[in-house]
Amino acid sequence: MSHATPNLWFSVLCPWLMLVLAAQGLAGYCGLKQRGWGRLAGLGLAAAGVLLVPVGGMPLAGWVRGFNANFSLPFAALLAAAAYEAEFRRRVLSEREWTTAWVFGAVAGLGLYPLALGWGRFDPYEWGWRFSPLFMAGGVLTAFLLWKRNRFGLALLLAIAAYHLHLLESANYWDYLLDPVYWLVSLAALGWRLFSRVRRVPSPAPQ
Repeated sequence: MSHATPNLWFSVLCPWLMLVLAAQGLAGYCGLKQRGWGRLAGLGLAAAGVLLVPVGGMPLAGWVRGFNANFSLPFAALLAAAAYEAEFRRRVLSEREWTTAWVFGAVAGLGLYPLALGWGRFDPYEWGWRFSPLFMAGGVLTAFLLWKRNRFGLALLLAIAAYHLHLLESANYWDYLLDPVYWLVSLAALGWRLFSRVRRVPSPAPQ
């Protein structure tokens, strides 16, 4: 099996997991309450079928790969955890660990993408090509999270291991840690949490 084959499969892993999550939500909306490995397998097959639907002479998975071929390892781990939690109603990550994941995605993305798009004179993406402060910061953060028994640290450790094993198509360290979809989802998740908290704040009693 060529090295390109794992890259191809991983490039559609995150879209497949997102479709599985959407199917889980649709199943719940339609009243299909039966949960378990059987339903999860069925939804997974349905999601795979959607990705194989030809669009303009090419499977939908090919269009997704053309849009974003390099999803990050932490985002894939978060999607898998979300699908498992939704199916079995069991926690994989605590509320604190989910918050850590969203804060990491939002802050790292804000530190990378605007500058990488030319909004400043410094391009932090260059740090991902060679040993740099990015590698040290990633290692320190991972070690700290593992020391604090925060399981999001395992997702970062997975990204570090994958980078050293050259498991993704990209050779840039940033692409193992972060991707644009993960960044946008993190911003949306934190924004929704802030909105929910503001909405729960009781109005002051009239004087």
